Amino acid sequence: MVKSKSNNKIVLAVLLMVFILNNMAVYANESVQSMEDKNYTDHIILVVDSKEIYHNNELFLSNTLNTIRQGVTYIPLRVLAERLGLSVYYDNQTKQAKISNEQTELQFQVNQAQYEVNKQVMTSTHGVPFVENQTLMIPLRVFVNHFNIKVVPQLEQRFIHLYWSKKPVAKFSVQPNKIYAGETTVTYIDEYEHPQKIEIADEIWEGKMDVFFTPGIHTVKRRVQDQNGIWSDTFELKVNVLPVNQPPVAKFSTDKDQYFIGEPIVYTDESFDDENAITKTTWTNKEPAFFVAGEQEIGLEVVDQHGLKNTFTKKIVIKENILYTREQFNPWFTPVGQKYVLSQNIITFPRIKYEIENENHILYRCNSPESIREEGIYYRDTVQGNVRVMVHKQNHRNSPVHIYLVASNKNDEPVEIKTSHIGIGGPFEWVTTTGKVGLARYLSTFNKPSETSITLAPGESKIILSEVSQRKILAKQTLSVYADISTSLPVQIQTVIIDTDKKIFEELPLLSDIPRDGIHIRGTFNYGNRSIGIKELVGEDTKRIVFGDQQDDIRVSGIDQMTGEEITNRGNYGVLYKLKLERVAPRSLILLNARGGHYSGAFLVNNKVVMVTEGSHLLNSNEGAVLYRSGEQEESVDIVFIPASGSNLPINIVIQPLPEKKH
Repeated sequence: MVKSKSNNKIVLAVLLMVFILNNMAVYANESVQSMEDKNYTDHIILVVDSKEIYHNNELFLSNTLNTIRQGVTYIPLRVLAERLGLSVYYDNQTKQAKISNEQTELQFQVNQAQYEVNKQVMTSTHGVPFVENQTLMIPLRVFVNHFNIKVVPQLEQRFIHLYWSKKPVAKFSVQPNKIYAGETTVTYIDEYEHPQKIEIADEIWEGKMDVFFTPGIHTVKRRVQDQNGIWSDTFELKVNVLPVNQPPVAKFSTDKDQYFIGEPIVYTDESFDDENAITKTTWTNKEPAFFVAGEQEIGLEVVDQHGLKNTFTKKIVIKENILYTREQFNPWFTPVGQKYVLSQNIITFPRIKYEIENENHILYRCNSPESIREEGIYYRDTVQGNVRVMVHKQNHRNSPVHIYLVASNKNDEPVEIKTSHIGIGGPFEWVTTTGKVGLARYLSTFNKPSETSITLAPGESKIILSEVSQRKILAKQTLSVYADISTSLPVQIQTVIIDTDKKIFEELPLLSDIPRDGIHIRGTFNYGNRSIGIKELVGEDTKRIVFGDQQDDIRVSGIDQMTGEEITNRGNYGVLYKLKLERVAPRSLILLNARGGHYSGAFLVNNKVVMVTEGSHLLNSNEGAVLYRSGEQEESVDIVFIPASGSNLPINIVIQPLPEKKH
């Protein structure tokens, strides 16, 4: 308890007696001891004729004195309001003050007896607000009447005690997240809160039901009373009750009911679900065209998120008239990025000879050993200028690993490293998919380079391409990386692989260099970009351009800087090809045909990424993937690609005339 600072003066005693008489209804003859026995959460002591305010025994000082004038106790508004967690706003021009919480707003006017409570005008009979020492003073009684505060004076010590309790919070939630009318039993989760952890003595609910029988928005309300008798505010929760779930409806239409042989069919899926939650769609006999006359039945099954199913079938008639044979239809109507079985042996068609213009662009290729079997440094070199980083690894450890690319500045001045393009595939278990996805993501950045950068101080090492090291590679998973960076000065780059539970810069000094596997390639190659221009008119007859065959497409050479050995980049994986077909005849088809086995990659064709193939890959040399179709006029076509990691070479880009147009 705070000690009295001086003896009571007679005048002060008289004023306090007047104060007590005027406020008897507020004080209700309570004693300090009886109030404290009620376990209130907050207790303030105002020291009369002093700037001292004690809140739960912590001292706060106001700008002016707590004072009594003509029997009315005045308090400095802002310091007391802050203790109660109230918002205060004062307008110097209008001399108006607003004090508020979520339920109550008081508005006072300086030197005016009238004030507002929640916009309702009232009149004070116990003093008017005034300003002293730039501090707004308001009558204590007016203030406490509206915020449920108990006041007890302690005359002999010149103290005024204020007691109040923070209200309990009647919060709750419901489960499950989706509630269906007449079906779902609702569980109410009690999230009651109290600042003193006092238990609930009573509660009142409105609108609470275990099962709601009508769909729509239902409002559930709750009030609680704590064991001190304090009631909470009403807590409301809007419960969205859904109609009883209905099965999805399978439906589709075709643009016609009768078709010629080889005539394209347009299917429009018109299925719907009451929750818009169809999770699976399965077609039966949905062909882009039919090549046998007669009746065909097409089916569609849809499944919603609850497992309910619905099917729909439609019959169409295929007439005997022939619009296109299968061999004529596929070149016209196979979507770009999809494949079909070729009717001709591609290698019987002549090659288009070309000249290669090599460009200075460093290729840092880390693909050997391809299998991760131990922790260590898998490649290291010092590079400068424009650099392509290519990493392709498969984890054969039992533990998950991270791949780090660590850059070190060995110079006496700072080095800036910029990243313009990056594409990461995986980690996936399917090697071909990993290479395809990584390459597609890399090429997709060409229209909008990122130009992110980091700076290395002299002697500093940092992780670059942090997106790579953020990927956790589990056992038997593969990660493919393609990235373009540029450095202002020479920078050492290391490809480091460690288990995910270890820290890179703690482990790096302890790691050994990992030898090559004798099958795959690692090394640094100066000519990482190639430009090829085809000036002749193509597409009037079938011709092909061959890549990765060691005959037309010569391999680039480099050095494994960890051993000093000269290396030939078999397949030129990681090399960027920029092919420009300057004259493509009208109505020409450009295909990709794989000659070395399966192939799954990506191409940038006139600035659009084309997957090879969407949802699959080329399985053998009998398949072709559509890359592009030219229009009704002669045009040029630009094709940018990198031989995809995880796929086989050589590959052929085939340009041939489309069949006679009949549609």
